Amino acid sequence: MSIKFLPKGGVTSPLGFLAGAARGGIKTQGDDVALIVAENGASAAAVFTRNMVKAAPVLVSAQHAPSATTRAIVVNAGNANCCTGENGLRNARLMCELVAEKISCDICEVFVCSTGIIGHQLPMDKVAKAIAEIEVSRGDEASQKTACAVMTTDLVPKFIAAQREIDGVLITVGGQAKGVGMIGPDMGALDANGLHATMLSFLTTDAKIEKARLQTILEKVVERSFNSVTVDGDTSTNDTCFLLASGAANLEINERNQAQFEELVGAVCIELTKKIARDGEGATKLITIQVSGAPSDLDAKKIAMTVANSPLVKTALFGGDPNWGRISAAAGRAGVHFDAQKLGVKLGGIEVFQGGEPAEFEVVEAEAALKNEDILIEITIGEGSGAWTAWTCDFSYDYVKINAEYHT
Repeated sequence: MSIKFLPKGGVTSPLGFLAGAARGGIKTQGDDVALIVAENGASAAAVFTRNMVKAAPVLVSAQHAPSATTRAIVVNAGNANCCTGENGLRNARLMCELVAEKISCDICEVFVCSTGIIGHQLPMDKVAKAIAEIEVSRGDEASQKTACAVMTTDLVPKFIAAQREIDGVLITVGGQAKGVGMIGPDMGALDANGLHATMLSFLTTDAKIEKARLQTILEKVVERSFNSVTVDGDTSTNDTCFLLASGAANLEINERNQAQFEELVGAVCIELTKKIARDGEGATKLITIQVSGAPSDLDAKKIAMTVANSPLVKTALFGGDPNWGRISAAAGRAGVHFDAQKLGVKLGGIEVFQGGEPAEFEVVEAEAALKNEDILIEITIGEGSGAWTAWTCDFSYDYVKINAEYHT
């Protein structure tokens, strides 16, 4: 059975999960505290930002990650609880305690996340009020409500679910994400021992998976999705991704069927990744960069991400300029050794550079292709079989305006 997307689905689409949100008044409007609950517990995998400056909720959640069972994720928007010292750590733990009391579980079975302005102490009276008022439920409306609650400068909520049959059992993966600026995730597993728009993603599934296998799957999938998207190249202090498996579908993922499940999780993560790039601050275009023929996959990623993070490339695409020179120059400074005479570049399917020199193409045709909201850049290296795909957006006037007016 092929993968089927549920566009209105989300974290409550898989069996065994409930979700809800409420308003505490941390943000200027709307719900700002969300709660995802695994009814009967779940195995969990987690990856966190590798930024050396880590927010309090990242440190607390990393301490809770080894727990055999996870019952809930609580997240607030409007305040990052970062660079807040010991009091910030106490407040992150208190958020976990409030949820643990609410659903009758151990504090270590609760993950916590925050997103918003840096350097401000959490208004715990508002957080506590919201947690007390949250009513969790299942269904598309609950999924959408939680996705909306974690938005900061996001213009749209980002949520989706997908299903496929594995060994005769229908398995569902649901997910939500947020983030449109300060997006250059670099997430991995952590040893437990002035920003905005952090990348957060919460994934759920009703498959049954032991913890170590789940962690391996998450790390692999994140590398090809969330760690391959950029809006501005700035890695947040709060970036986090969780994957919870309830086991409610009564199918165990093992070595034999892992590839099918991994593909399902990857499909959800890539769709969420595209939603992040498409909604980038001030963005008018979603840009997909495909690199092939590199010496290795790692080399291909270096090239793809260097091009994706280039302000010159991103501004040219905003202006509709088929500037192959900026793309070639970015590829050449990625730290990968290759023969420039083998380099090829296509923009929107039109060959603009090949064999070390510009290809013959109609500029008007290329400019027309760059007016589309979805733009594909294909880069061939000619040095091996390494390949990678990255996603980004253009840089518009609004990106500068949004970030010039944002403050800590």
